[in-house]
Amino acid sequence: MASSPCKRVVPCALLCTALCMAQSSRTHAQVKSPLAGQIAAIKAGQHRFQEGCAGCHGANAEGGRGPDLADNRTIKRMNAAKLFDTIRHGVPGTEMPPSSMPDENIWEVAAFIRSLNTAAFETPVEGDLGRGRAVFFGSGGCSNCHMIRGRGGFLGPDLTNIGFSSSIAQLRENILHPSNKRGGGFRSVTVVLKNDTRIEGIAKDNSNYSIQILDTHGHLHLLNKARLKEVVFAPKSPMPDTYGETLSPQDLQNLVAFLSRQVIRPQTERTAERSRREAN
Repeated sequence: MASSPCKRVVPCALLCTALCMAQSSRTHAQVKSPLAGQIAAIKAGQHRFQEGCAGCHGANAEGGRGPDLADNRTIKRMNAAKLFDTIRHGVPGTEMPPSSMPDENIWEVAAFIRSLNTAAFETPVEGDLGRGRAVFFGSGGCSNCHMIRGRGGFLGPDLTNIGFSSSIAQLRENILHPSNKRGGGFRSVTVVLKNDTRIEGIAKDNSNYSIQILDTHGHLHLLNKARLKEVVFAPKSPMPDTYGETLSPQDLQNLVAFLSRQVIRPQTERTAERSRREAN
């Protein structure tokens, strides 16, 4: 008995559908932003974001009614097409509406959001690296507390790899508002021993029973809290929060540019050469 044509048509139809879906998925993943890596596009996107998105997500995407979009794991995993579609169509079931902006404007916003979730070293940035270096090791006084490749102070975090571990937005925020920085390990503290000796510095370790303090001379004090009369932690970061006033906008931008290029990994041959060239 001849086989029914329908028995062959259905599998073929399913196969075609599966192939089309697979092709669509590959095509979606292969979509690239036409504005990727363009400083002007990131700036334009920031302006459009502040006009249309800041009401929910905050002026600097720090979050509000909507989620924080900076250093966001979900966005980091999104490809270009998915990020574009999320802005274009909104998020069903949430307060985020679809956008009627032209495609180019959506790509600009996407470029800005992407810059908030990309390592500074991989993000285009304006500024004079040489002048930024002069601010760091000179007029800005940054090297009094921070070290880069073995040169500088030790009270603050080592910034040798800061371009890999932070985004451009995070660099700027940490310079202007250091007390907002997440994470510990560099809290200012003053202790008074029972013999009235005072020790001031940075708390490197703190428990219910002991505390380790690195003072301004580089001496590490290992103290049993049973010997202490008083332990007072400063409410703010020891880093000055006045750089917005003491540095000109151009000096600030140069400093951000210089820090953004401080990286020790991933040390491929290309990034290693680039890091050496731009750090000097």
